[in-house]
Amino acid sequence: MSELLQVEPRVDKLLLKKRFESAVSTYCAHAKVQQEMALRLVDMARNYLPAKQERVLEFGCGTGILTRQLLCHFSVVDYISNDLVNNVEGVIQGMLKGNVVRQQFIAGDAECTDFPDALNSIWSGATIQWINQIESFLHKLSDLLKPKGFLVMSSFGPDNYREIKATTGNGINYKTKEQIISAASKYFELIDFIEWHEQLWFKRPVDVLKHMRNTGVNGVSACSWTRRKLNEYCEAYGQFAEFKGYPLTYHPYLMIFKKK
Repeated sequence: MSELLQVEPRVDKLLLKKRFESAVSTYCAHAKVQQEMALRLVDMARNYLPAKQERVLEFGCGTGILTRQLLCHFSVVDYISNDLVNNVEGVIQGMLKGNVVRQQFIAGDAECTDFPDALNSIWSGATIQWINQIESFLHKLSDLLKPKGFLVMSSFGPDNYREIKATTGNGINYKTKEQIISAASKYFELIDFIEWHEQLWFKRPVDVLKHMRNTGVNGVSACSWTRRKLNEYCEAYGQFAEFKGYPLTYHPYLMIFKKK
């Protein structure tokens, strides 16, 4: 069984890369909430962004869940995509081929990777939570945008995976919406925001862990499971059991910022 989530003051990017590399082939089939987030984020952005986007950056593109939705509703000339996991490049390039005039994939940690500037918009689906120095990163994104450019992104709030935190005492230290908005306030104006809670249901507590493994979010530390730990986890998770099974809570939020 894969490793459990654990609060860390800083995200271990090498370990994070390893986790997501292992989930490339399973992510899209299991990331149901992330699919909904991408759909709703693009739908929200259509109220503010011009339908033609000359130059776009998407950081943390993954297997293209947000990319696909963006291309359905926006016309893009230059599309710059980025991910920590470089073996998604072929998937993204295939998705962009014939849909944009020019494309470029830049592998690496978005926090310390150089990107082209003069962007009309920057997009990201559920990636900002992995950024360690959030204010300096948002400053960097602001510098990459043209005047009055847009930053369109999603993330998860502190209630995300609350059952995991309750049963193990561990969990990802998700940034609150207040933290993100405050860090962005020097460089951006928040023009829209929505959040919600959603639960996925599983037959067994162990299936919750498999779901996290299949979406890459099975740990940001290298601790290992023992049979005793697994049994204790399953027993503790029983407190959440209902007729529908065992829940796992998601707490997504969507944000659209405009450069000041």
